[in-house]
Amino acid sequence: MSITLENVSFTYAKKTSFAKHGLNGINLNISDGEWLAVMGSTGSGKSTLLMHLNGLLRPDAGRVLLDGTDIHSTPRTLKEARQKVGFVFQYPEHQIFGNTVFEEASYGPENYGYPSDETEKRVKLALGTVGLDYNKYKDRSPHQLSGGEKRRVALAGVLASGPRIIALDEPTAGMDAIGRKMLIDTITRLNRDMGITVIWVTHEISEIATLADTLLILDRGRVAGHGPLREILADKLIEGLDLDIPLAVKIANCFRERGKVIEGHPVTLEEIEREIIRLVI
Repeated sequence: MSITLENVSFTYAKKTSFAKHGLNGINLNISDGEWLAVMGSTGSGKSTLLMHLNGLLRPDAGRVLLDGTDIHSTPRTLKEARQKVGFVFQYPEHQIFGNTVFEEASYGPENYGYPSDETEKRVKLALGTVGLDYNKYKDRSPHQLSGGEKRRVALAGVLASGPRIIALDEPTAGMDAIGRKMLIDTITRLNRDMGITVIWVTHEISEIATLADTLLILDRGRVAGHGPLREILADKLIEGLDLDIPLAVKIANCFRERGKVIEGHPVTLEEIEREIIRLVI
């Protein structure tokens, strides 16, 4: 399932003295099964972009197409978009409102009309997918869980509706190393094994630099760069945008500036270490 933005623009508080461009003429195609990473400084439009993908925001101009259909063309297409494009907020407390984990995770399937037995089956599968035991967690209050557990409950609530695209807004922010690894491993399985398209907004590109296929750089609501992740990270055009570029990329660029030939586009310390050893030997 592909999703396309055609010349999408959006302004917050339009027609007021506080008007501010969120997006400005965005053209973007995200292919079925792709893992797209999105970077940009604060206020660049990252979260605004995500909220357009399943109709939480409606563009002032342009269209958002899901498999070629404008998601805002009818109430039915908008409802389908919200089922097929799941959105995981940066802060799970903004998304969680159920009294129990089961109630939280079952909201989507119930809202889309699934019978109770199918809903229970979907919740069990979704919780298992994110590493939460159904019997252990189903009756617990999600508000009393740890931050990492809340993040996984929020993801399970999205998965239970059967999305084909998952958009995540800085999903590992504030998580410890163990929780971060579990979440990344879960998303990797969904992408690699189930073919689910992933749109991952991050300030920490190093954590998914070897996983994402493509990288989108936003700057003040516009596309500053878009293409294969390794190539975009190495592009001099993104310098000065206050981005967290992996150390390996910075080292590789320093070598290139000194006339050294670096093969490929290293993004991890292991990769640049191999290149340095090759140059020395």
